Amino acid sequence: MEIIFSSLLQYRASAHPHRISYIFEGKQFTYREYYMQSVKTAKYLQSLGLKKGDRIGLLDLNTPQSVHFISGAMLLGIIPVSMNWRAMPQEINFVLQDAGIKHFFHGAAFAKLIENLPQSSVEIHKIEDALPEVEEMNFAETITPDDTCVILYTSGTTGNPKGVLITYKNMYSCYQLCAWDTPSFGPDGRNLVCGPLYSIFGFGAFFACIYAGATNVLVRLFEPNIVAKTIAETKITNALLVPIMIKMLCMVDGIEKYDFSSLKHIQYGGSPVSTDTLQKAHQIFNCYFTQVYGLTESAGVGCSLRFDDHAKILSSTNSDDKKLLLSAGKASLGIEIKIADDDRNFLPCNSPGEVLIKGENIASGYWNAPEENNKMFNNDGWLHTGDIGYFDEEGYLFLVDRKNDKIVSKGVNIFPAEIERVIEQHPNIKEVAVVAVPDEKAGEAVCAVVVLKEGMLELSEFQNWCKGKMPDYKIPKHLAIKTELPRNPTGKILRRLIREPYWKDEERNIKG
Repeated sequence: MEIIFSSLLQYRASAHPHRISYIFEGKQFTYREYYMQSVKTAKYLQSLGLKKGDRIGLLDLNTPQSVHFISGAMLLGIIPVSMNWRAMPQEINFVLQDAGIKHFFHGAAFAKLIENLPQSSVEIHKIEDALPEVEEMNFAETITPDDTCVILYTSGTTGNPKGVLITYKNMYSCYQLCAWDTPSFGPDGRNLVCGPLYSIFGFGAFFACIYAGATNVLVRLFEPNIVAKTIAETKITNALLVPIMIKMLCMVDGIEKYDFSSLKHIQYGGSPVSTDTLQKAHQIFNCYFTQVYGLTESAGVGCSLRFDDHAKILSSTNSDDKKLLLSAGKASLGIEIKIADDDRNFLPCNSPGEVLIKGENIASGYWNAPEENNKMFNNDGWLHTGDIGYFDEEGYLFLVDRKNDKIVSKGVNIFPAEIERVIEQHPNIKEVAVVAVPDEKAGEAVCAVVVLKEGMLELSEFQNWCKGKMPDYKIPKHLAIKTELPRNPTGKILRRLIREPYWKDEERNIKG
């Protein structure tokens, strides 16, 4: 039985009104206070003529106002649509128009950005000033598990973003999978939310813990020094991070002196973490680790390399055990994962193909994008992830690469992630992204774009280092040295931006 958010929040406000629902910069909100603030917001939204199924736009950092507007909307079945903090005016305008938003609320930090929005019929409100007292509210609308609770626009790494329709059933599934597989996840937990609420990374972390009756510690935005201090001072028990965040936390000056004794578990996703980073993080935080593989379209969940797998990896000297760190783990309870070829035939073990996921966590589709829906969402419930992977004999999923990131050189498929895992071991390379660049003879050639720890690196020297570590046809023909790699707010490298300069003069469009 799926529990609808409005019933859940009302129950928690009644059953344990004085328990802390979330903490923001030292201010505590009990479950009763959180519920009443959400009801107040819901009344205001209803006074604007908004009803179930209507969309509202939000642009704000992780703040109480954001939480209350999202929650207040969901009490009525109104659909919140949060904007990327780093979006340009034209990108915000695209989402406003695409989602059919009538009322758009923004935080004071974004006032200058909003001034540059194109003129439209959308009514714009400063979120801090948007709550006059309204007494009446009608809860007459019935909300079902299959109704959309939020539209989360993807990061737009391959063009215009797509609005993913996350249902109340999807959100409840996300909570259940966290409850079943996460150490110390429960009513007595303290959960760090430092991911943006406009992504499944932040949204899922916050609301899964509200379902659990836990206490969230909401961070305005990720800053390593502030997050390290927050974990120690607010006695965080569970943290959701991406690998680049873990790496940055490990580099905070004096990190070894912090008291992290309360921390029981770190969950991470988006990509595997390097062995060196994991071992250093384990020394610093001395807690469990779980890697989760999922997409926005799968409510952020799918399969996990669980905490006991990590414990085995960290304590083992066996090279085969260490290889497991490159795995995304095994399917979560109630979720099916298959590997398929281009004709949608399921493949056996050790055969790379597209990863397909099925379960109650799968979104109902994309907003206003029928062609993309047909590509990604099957009528029989399978989600086409666009990721390439394979299962080993023990049922562990290994992701090879993104389908769109595949390099085709002389008719041979090359997956950048395989090459990157080798290059990451180079003693003078800090970060790497492998992309396709035009090649007259091969069609596409392998290019390694790197950030160095120090000094310089010649192509010939680099290629000599690669020999014997990978097949000759995978050794990069080109080397580009950068001071940093472009990333989206959740830490994913933006390959499209890296590829773009190489393909701008070509007749065909940029891949991916």
